[in-house]
Amino acid sequence: MKKILFSSILAVIIFSACTNQSSTASATANSSDSTAAVAAINKADSLWDDQSAHNSAEGWLSFYTDDAIMMPPGEKTCTDTASRAVSIKAMFAMPEAKMRFQATKTEVAKSADLGYSSGVYQFSYKDASGKEMHETGKFCETWKKQADGTWKCIVDIWNADPAK
Repeated sequence: MKKILFSSILAVIIFSACTNQSSTASATANSSDSTAAVAAINKADSLWDDQSAHNSAEGWLSFYTDDAIMMPPGEKTCTDTASRAVSIKAMFAMPEAKMRFQATKTEVAKSADLGYSSGVYQFSYKDASGKEMHETGKFCETWKKQADGTWKCIVDIWNADPAK
């Protein structure tokens, strides 16, 4: 009887240890996937900012999915490629336009196929009278992993901080 009880307890311990190891390995894989996804989003966001540094409207627009939603400050929501293009081209057409942004926080879902970045931006340009205008603000971008493994923005909103 003692042998059967001891064998049963030993089997439960071994089974539990194997189950816990399996769960830990799975959690590590998910953590690794999440870490890689955060790095990929941050890299894409940095490349996107580089397009801003070069005032490339076409480069900027290439980071959106075809059905992305863009919510720029002071404008209506852009829900298609054409309206996003009009908005971004107008922004970069402003005299001496300079847009820069930097993500300060990026997180991804456990599935590692959806994530977001939030951060700060600085925008400057010259108005019609030649006066230099400066705007600072914040943004939040929702990113989705594409079938080819790249990341694209599916929702983008930014808005200006209050004037000082």
